[in-house]
Amino acid sequence: RRLFVLGPVHLPPPMSQPDTPAWQRTRALRAQRAQRPPVLSFILPLTTRISDAGFKALDEHKYVSGPYTPLDLVFYRVWWKPFSTVLPMWLAPNALTLIGMTAIVTSSAVLVVASPDLSSNTPAGAEVLAAVLMIVYQTCDAVDGLHARRTGASSPLGELLDHGCDGICMSAITVGHCASARYGLTPLTLCAFCVSWVPWWVAQWEAYHTGIVRTGSAIFGVTEIQLIMAGVHLVTAIFGNGMWDFPIVGSFDCRTFCVVTQLIVSSVLSALSVVNVARTAKSSLDLAAAARRALPLVALVGVVGAWALLCPELHVRAICAASCPLFTRIASELVLCVMTLEPFPRWQPTVALFPLVLLLAVLGAFDGQLGGPLLWAYA
Repeated sequence: RRLFVLGPVHLPPPMSQPDTPAWQRTRALRAQRAQRPPVLSFILPLTTRISDAGFKALDEHKYVSGPYTPLDLVFYRVWWKPFSTVLPMWLAPNALTLIGMTAIVTSSAVLVVASPDLSSNTPAGAEVLAAVLMIVYQTCDAVDGLHARRTGASSPLGELLDHGCDGICMSAITVGHCASARYGLTPLTLCAFCVSWVPWWVAQWEAYHTGIVRTGSAIFGVTEIQLIMAGVHLVTAIFGNGMWDFPIVGSFDCRTFCVVTQLIVSSVLSALSVVNVARTAKSSLDLAAAARRALPLVALVGVVGAWALLCPELHVRAICAASCPLFTRIASELVLCVMTLEPFPRWQPTVALFPLVLLLAVLGAFDGQLGGPLLWAYA
């Protein structure tokens, strides 16, 4: 309706609403946008990023977690709970979240500097540092919620920041793992990204329909995955990167075993989320709507997987740099919609252009000298 309107749109008087900070912010933002120049009003819509109903849902949002694994309960008793009690009361819970994200991004950056092509040997010191920083991230990821409840600072913003940082950390963890196992700038690295993205995103997609944020099953979940990743770095530091080439049965080496295990775990966790969503659906129309909401992930993973098959050696570094922020984008959008009950998906031009990028690559548009810079510009 606003697509061809160049001037400010005169909205009807708002309905009677409770005078809360959320509604005050909504009205103030609308009034501010209504005073913008006509050209700017044409580029950006006059509606707020979150609707009135979305702000109300955000005010009433309550975090509901899924089942805890036995390892979660052990760590809660012996590590997370005692550690949360010694944290200073003045420390903001969101600061813990940012510390954890900084730790995991730093560990991946160290490994990438040591092995820019993801196929060179990494120093043992870098691997030990990556293992320690992984434990720091895991601890902060588990303790920030406990500290928020202890200080009375629990808020929807904290949950949004927590899950948004997790969306960034998923890609960072994968990069570090690929450097340790020497995946190289190959289709194997692109597949590793897809395998790590899918179960985490599908868990948020499940939460959109069920209201329960599950981080795995009752036996195996995110805590186990994080500790395994820390173990991967520690074992690599002890035995060296060459251990991943050690044959298990014939040409089936440790690297292949790791990839197959990741694929199985990712498939099982994703299937559990799909089953949980299917159980809550009351009709085939509900199932169709749930499937439609998964289109952003299907587009992203489909393009990355097709790139690995059709263009296995074409600007892999650039396509990783483009796809990782896209995953964070659609993941954060989904988390926001889970908390505000806003419609999902929304129009996302950068994701919609991704299949076109693949088509141009298949047609040879990125084979020349300008191919790399064009892909980096898109990233």
